[in-house]
Amino acid sequence: MKMYLPPPGHKSSRRVVLKRGLVGGLLLALGGGGWLFTRKSVVTRAPAGLKVLSEREYAVVSTLVMRFIPRRGGFPRPDELDTATAVDTILSMEDETAKVEVRRLLLLFENALPNFLFGRRGQPFTQLSVEEQERVLVEWRESRLVLRRTGYLALRTLVNAAYYGNPLVWPALKYPGPPPGVYDSTAPVWKGTGVP
Repeated sequence: MKMYLPPPGHKSSRRVVLKRGLVGGLLLALGGGGWLFTRKSVVTRAPAGLKVLSEREYAVVSTLVMRFIPRRGGFPRPDELDTATAVDTILSMEDETAKVEVRRLLLLFENALPNFLFGRRGQPFTQLSVEEQERVLVEWRESRLVLRRTGYLALRTLVNAAYYGNPLVWPALKYPGPPPGVYDSTAPVWKGTGVP
């Protein structure tokens, strides 16, 4: 059996081999990551007049609405109430920083690269099967990373506020609505600038 011997003067050490392996692996990851980063969302036709969300962000919100709000007897379906548009309306009342953070969070949630890194999935969230989408939600909810857990809670809270804040849901909850004088739907919304 012949053994390979490097030519004289050739420096080959474990460290050199490891460096080459790491650099090669990094280049492959970046190349693959670039491809994953460009994966397209399944874009639901967004209604005209969105105030904050892009079509892609609206698609992610629509998918999250269907995962966070299960179908239950006696309750209106969230798509019948256009809950994703209600999320857009709620966001329009937030300050600019909150809008930007939620939009970034939605795109991070949708992006195929984090989906691959954290769950070995090569598709954006909107392209996954219902079962895979449910698994992604569990992974975000139970993640060791605070960013993912906090992001999950923020999106779930936003979707729940949009759905359960709709007066058409209140009869199913046996909720009569806010007491008279507490809630005024015609009251101006204070945005935090100037005098309220």
